Amino acid sequence: NKGYPMDYQKKERIFTLSVLLALILAVLAHYLLAPWGFYSPVSEAEGEKRLSLVHRAERRLGIREADGSHRVIVDLYNTLDPLPVGYTLGYEDSWCAAFVTVSAMEAGLTHIIPPECGCERQIEAFSALDCWEERDDYVPQPGDVIYYDWDVTHQGNSTGWSDHVGIVVGIKWPFIKVIEGNREDAVSYRILPVGHKTIRGYGLPDYGQ
Repeated sequence: NKGYPMDYQKKERIFTLSVLLALILAVLAHYLLAPWGFYSPVSEAEGEKRLSLVHRAERRLGIREADGSHRVIVDLYNTLDPLPVGYTLGYEDSWCAAFVTVSAMEAGLTHIIPPECGCERQIEAFSALDCWEERDDYVPQPGDVIYYDWDVTHQGNSTGWSDHVGIVVGIKWPFIKVIEGNREDAVSYRILPVGHKTIRGYGLPDYGQ
C-alpha cells in the first residue's frame, strides 16, 4: 500500500477490521445459539434415558418456596416406600437431593439413581454402586448428577462435605449447564466451568443397564 493516499489506507484498515469483527461476531453467535449437548457420543438408547431425566427435571422450572409450589417435590418424595433412612422430608428441609430423586422417580430411573434426600448419603449410595467420579478433569454428560462443596477455597480434588446437588443438562465447552432444586429456594439453572473448584464430584448413573 506504499504510495496510496492516506484516506485510502485508512479505509482499507477500517474494512479489514470490520471483516474481522464480523467473523468474531459470527463465531460468537454460533457458539451462543448452539444447543447444550453431549461432550462425547452415546448410543441412541442411552441418550434417550439421559435426556428423560433432564426433561423431567426441566418440567419443574420455576417451582419455588416463596409460593409454596416446592411442596409438590416434598410430597412426591415422601411417597417413597420405604423412605430412605425412614425420614419424612419436611417443607422447611433442604430439598435439592429430593428434587433429583423425584426427577428419577418420574423418569423411571430409581434403579440407577439412588433415592435420597441427603447429598452425602446419595454419594455413598453411588459409591456403593461403583458409579462415583471425583476427578477434576472429568467432563460430565447430560443426566449425570453433580455435587458441590461450597467450602472449597482452592482448586484440587475436593473430598469435603457435599452441600448441594443438581442434574447436568448439557455441555457447551468449557461450560456445564445444570438444573437444580432449592437453588436460591427455587428450581433454576446454573452455568459453571468444567472442573470448577466447588464441584465435589459426580454420580454416574449406569444408563447402559
